[in-house]
Amino acid sequence: MRTWRRLSLLAVILAAIPLIAQEASPPQQQPAPAPQPAPAPAPTMEPAPPPQAEPPVLSRAASGAYERRDALPYFNLYLPEGQASVRLRKLIKNVLFESQIDYKFVNGDISTFLRYKYYAKDYTYKLSIFDTIGFPDIGSTSKTEFQRVRGGLLLTEFPRDYNHRYFWLVQDDRLTFGDVTMVDNRKNNIYTKIGYQYGTEFDEHLNAMVGESRGRIIPVLTAFRDIGAQKTSFAVALTESASIATGDYRYTKLEGETLRRWDITPTSFVVTRAHVGLFPTKSTVRTWCADETHQVCGTGKPPAGSIPVPLIERYSVPAYELFDLGGREALRGVKSQDASAGTSEFHVTNEYFVPVFRNRDYRTYLAHWNTLYGIGYLGVGNVGYSLSDPWRLRNYVADAGLGFEASITVRDFEVLLSLIYAHTIRAPEELRGGKTRVSIRTIR
Repeated sequence: MRTWRRLSLLAVILAAIPLIAQEASPPQQQPAPAPQPAPAPAPTMEPAPPPQAEPPVLSRAASGAYERRDALPYFNLYLPEGQASVRLRKLIKNVLFESQIDYKFVNGDISTFLRYKYYAKDYTYKLSIFDTIGFPDIGSTSKTEFQRVRGGLLLTEFPRDYNHRYFWLVQDDRLTFGDVTMVDNRKNNIYTKIGYQYGTEFDEHLNAMVGESRGRIIPVLTAFRDIGAQKTSFAVALTESASIATGDYRYTKLEGETLRRWDITPTSFVVTRAHVGLFPTKSTVRTWCADETHQVCGTGKPPAGSIPVPLIERYSVPAYELFDLGGREALRGVKSQDASAGTSEFHVTNEYFVPVFRNRDYRTYLAHWNTLYGIGYLGVGNVGYSLSDPWRLRNYVADAGLGFEASITVRDFEVLLSLIYAHTIRAPEELRGGKTRVSIRTIR
């Protein structure tokens, strides 16, 4: 359109040059010219169409989020879990298309995701479908051959401004279990969630709490660049699962988490996270079974010869919805297992970032080391199946560790390398131990 206007202006100037030259020349005595036929009217150019209005966007802050960060992750690696995540994203005007594959090459777990996210003026919505297959860990005594979850979700976000956002989620999970002791069985979990988030919109923990819980980046440490200028963020979410239609579960889940950055010196700081979660309503579906096939089960006083059911299997809550005291998102030194799960949980973690060097360029072959932080870690928490369990001091778990986080440039990629070793200071026998956790995240 701009080129067409320039051509039109150039044509007018060229047509006006003879007239300007004729007016500038001195008058001369010449015979009266013979009458000439009237010149044909000059061709008129059609007026350029008015510029089209830009399509509505979420907000100037949200629409520029990808431009500001220019950080679309392509590859993430988690060790020692042996899990890799590959994402492909394409932002076309107001629509984000994304596909993702997660693969745990240690035990064969694989997950695939397809997402479609649309940015409107006052809200965004995301449609996602997923298929995950999980197998028992190597060395596990579980008799379950596999657990498969397929489903879809609709997540709607209503931002009020840059710091305040509301969420509404509707999701359907179809679960398939394989067990060597019984015929494969199928269940369905239909639930809705409402949530509120304040502060940074790029924190993966808080985003998972109020929105989609699967297929996200799980950093081992809090990336300092993701904390906004307000230095405080928090989120709270309420989930309700109902046995409607084909739904087989019924429970109410409430959880909240807060994030705070404390500046110790102009370059060092502490990041504190506090998480609390509980199930206000849940049903006990079985406490004993007649045998290992779990064909005949019940509650109340167990009959003679019956087998007690583990706590993790007694309630009308799928295992993936229970809170976990261990892992990358809770206490780093505790291994994620049945003993670390529960329906009531509380934990606090602290990460102290001290710069070794900042804004430098130390070259190692193709890698350019830009920033390196040394990190001290301390965490404490508890988990159980009653509302009072998290507050019983005698069962509290505490762990501590050391690590580092580095920002490295390789060609046009930025690589975030995080490593930490944490060991339990105080814990029950089944939760004692230590873990080394590594995460590698690429940003382009």
